[in-house]
Amino acid sequence: MINDRKISQWVDTHAAEIVELLQALVRIPSITGNETAIAQFITDYLQSLGLSVERLEAEPDRPNLVCTWDSGKPGPTLLLNDHLDMIPPGPLEYWTHPPFGAEIHDGKVYGRATIDTKSGLTTILITVKLLKELAVPLRGKLLLIFSCDEEVGGKLGMQYLGKLGRLNADMALVAEPTTMQVEIATKGRLTFGITTRGVATHGARPWLGHNAIEDMMLVIAELQGLAREIAERDKHARLGIPSLSVGTIHGGTVSNMVPNKCTIEVDRRLLPRENPAEVRQEFQALLDRLHARHPKFDATLEQLVWWPGYEISEDEPIVTAVCGAFEKVMGRKPAIGVKDAGTDASWINTLGNIPVAMFSPGDGMRAMNADENVTIADLIAAAKVVAQATIDVLGEK
Repeated sequence: MINDRKISQWVDTHAAEIVELLQALVRIPSITGNETAIAQFITDYLQSLGLSVERLEAEPDRPNLVCTWDSGKPGPTLLLNDHLDMIPPGPLEYWTHPPFGAEIHDGKVYGRATIDTKSGLTTILITVKLLKELAVPLRGKLLLIFSCDEEVGGKLGMQYLGKLGRLNADMALVAEPTTMQVEIATKGRLTFGITTRGVATHGARPWLGHNAIEDMMLVIAELQGLAREIAERDKHARLGIPSLSVGTIHGGTVSNMVPNKCTIEVDRRLLPRENPAEVRQEFQALLDRLHARHPKFDATLEQLVWWPGYEISEDEPIVTAVCGAFEKVMGRKPAIGVKDAGTDASWINTLGNIPVAMFSPGDGMRAMNADENVTIADLIAAAKVVAQATIDVLGEK
């Protein structure tokens, strides 16, 4: 096994290179649907280290990268994962640093996706380079997966790879933003679309029509009651309570016309023990009750997104490995946390039956803010942790 101090020294020596790697990744605007350029950058990077990279696409120009480093010796398979895509920067007037400039100020790198999740991606890539340059003797396999489409549910990314049977590992580490804590669970996510339909007529004669927006007001009032009910129904020791919120609403054509259609999208967060089929039935029952009270009420329910939650034990080998690596690097035990947002970790766990932990330097509470940034000191420390954990799992004993 390579000396732990040597790992730390190598990362410190390459600190400037690590920052430059993050900057290069941030300067590639890999907004969901445009992952080709960053996929090519990563392919070139790994190939320069002597590794072969597969490119798998569910649709043209929607790349997923799979790279397997087989030591040829018996041992576990460790999957390291991060996603290629990112959200848009949003209105530029809210940024004081260019979202794709990767500028450095006050010990931080600024830019969209510095947190979610190119700092995590940097720690994985630099870990591979460290393993190669230090010629670390390995056992088992290191499986690298860089997926597209994660920000919108992973249908073309991790879900596609799961259908291909490519999620085969004994344990996994996903480099999602965790604010330097080790995360071991996520909530599930269900998104429903609800549409109410009415009868259009001139706004001067509303009694001749039926107002779909007013019917949606009934729906929203019922949903508010349901939100209060589910918040009191159950509580998870780490994940807290389930939740419900109305995220979008669209209705009407012009103000002087009674609207004949209104649509909302509802976000429902589930605890791991909740059943999504039962949650859908609860939504349908709500609409059925409204129809029974108001015979002209006409509404339909559509499931738009399903993202499973998951939970693993603190005793899982991947958790003890990352926690042990953190303690070696930082001199203290890490906090154990959870994530309320969906990530590819859920698909890895549910489709591959793989115990998965998450760890990254980015502040998960600021991931989609304007002036998104990551602290360089955390980036360097996280690189040490990921490299140390990888070696602790795969290094020859």
